Amino acid sequence: MDSSPEYVVDTASGRGGVVEERYEGSVYLRPPGGGTQWATAPECLRRPTREELARARVLDTPVGGGR
Repeated sequence: MDSSPEYVVDTASGRGGVVEERYEGSVYLRPPGGGTQWATAPECLRRPTREELARARVLDTPVGGGR
């Protein structure tokens, strides 16, 4: 099972997010790096551009590493 996050762009809000759950016709997203979750319709989602994906991955990368 692939545990890598699924990044998408919500065209209804213009925000990028990470898919947390799909439930009863809605998709629940959270901002990369954390924050308040929101719901949107599946038809409002698109794949991120390379630039959007790179930015989301940076925001989702933990800082520090416990050295």
